Amino acid sequence: MGESGRDGRGGGRGLSLSLLRFSLRGRALRTASFAFLLGAGLFLLAVLPPSGRAFWFDEVFTANLVTFRTSPQKVLERVEEEDAHPPGFYLLAWAYAKATGLWGSAVEGVPEGLEARLRLLPIALGAIASGLVSLHGGMAAALALASSPAFLERAGEFRMYPLLGLFWTLAYLGVLRDRPFLAAWAGLGALYTHYLAPFLLLPLYGAMALKRGWRSLLALWPLLLYLPWLPVFLQQLRGGMAMAAARPGPVLALEPLYRLGGHEPLALLLLGVVLYGAWRERKGLGLLLLVPFLAPLLWWAGSLLVNTVSLRYVGAFLPPMALAVGVAARGLGPLARGGLLLVLATAYLGLVLSGEARPKPPNEGYHEKARLMEAIERRYPDPLVLGDERGRLISLRYYWRGEGTLRLVGPEDVSHPPLEKRALVLLRYPGWVAPEQIWMTRLLNELKDMGTLKLLNGEGGVLLYLWREEP
Repeated sequence: MGESGRDGRGGGRGLSLSLLRFSLRGRALRTASFAFLLGAGLFLLAVLPPSGRAFWFDEVFTANLVTFRTSPQKVLERVEEEDAHPPGFYLLAWAYAKATGLWGSAVEGVPEGLEARLRLLPIALGAIASGLVSLHGGMAAALALASSPAFLERAGEFRMYPLLGLFWTLAYLGVLRDRPFLAAWAGLGALYTHYLAPFLLLPLYGAMALKRGWRSLLALWPLLLYLPWLPVFLQQLRGGMAMAAARPGPVLALEPLYRLGGHEPLALLLLGVVLYGAWRERKGLGLLLLVPFLAPLLWWAGSLLVNTVSLRYVGAFLPPMALAVGVAARGLGPLARGGLLLVLATAYLGLVLSGEARPKPPNEGYHEKARLMEAIERRYPDPLVLGDERGRLISLRYYWRGEGTLRLVGPEDVSHPPLEKRALVLLRYPGWVAPEQIWMTRLLNELKDMGTLKLLNGEGGVLLYLWREEP
């Protein structure tokens, strides 16, 4: 009887402990879910609804791969031959278009609402990255990221930048949390997403080796799965350019830093928080807190050999930066942490309440340009369009499916302008210096004295002109 009673009490205590552990796990799960959803929600509130404006040049390249009836093998071939990026995002976008019924949707023309529906993919990826930053970095990290226009603008663009930011964040978390398996596979995902991936992975894995010993690098064996693409990458690299005229000044290597939070004074405050955290944790996490901020400096150094710096890539650097801010902010006192949250919340509300001024993908106006081309075609059948940049001609053709001819301008067009049809359309992109831009400038100067030259549309810096004979 006594032993049975003791066994019963023992069983009761065991059951109580089990219920307590289950309750604590449930509470931790609810807390984690709330933190993740908070970060994702702050991001979505700032970026939704997705822009329905026409794709710009870079997005058109992606759309051309997924909204026609292209196979995955053809996607790989075109990326290898025509692009400078790995195929990861393009294959993901192809699968998304296939799953949502958008694959092949642009064969007869661009359907209404296509842009907004395709942009939901990068927005979803940005929301996941924001949720992870919030989950592991807290409210300060979530607000820092959600109030950064550079991240929000690219997260709403049908390109790979949110996916790169997500993989970078996962790799960073893998090292912070001593999960080399996560660090390795996320690093592989980043390598297959964008050629900028090594600029964060190299210092990150170096810091991991210093923290856990050089033998820890053996856990990075999944990176060997990048080897099949390496010859293609080297070929793409040989096609790059080291052009000082196209490279921003050295101070702009810090561009990702002062885009964090959207305001330069706020960015300096956040940098101060990270530097304080690195000093305070100098025997532990200190170096890891600095890794996301070292990546842009390596990016700049790489541009001395190949022109890899473009300010449109800045947004991808910000999720791991925001995560570092959140981790560092935990070392602040209650008053300082509260003040930081107040400043970040003010910046975030200012951005969300800015209405039409909220960040959006670039707009080069191809919807309106296509409508103008339809009107020109009705008056001048089979028009000739000369352009000075191939990508912009492809973008115009994506939206305008008329019977006309589009081609790059050549020196022969300057010496003998093709005016047989009494009208000529010219598409000018003055944002670059190449032989075609020089020929286009000369041709425009010639045409001014030979008839009527009118600028029809100049949205996004892409200029659509119509030349016609004097009436």
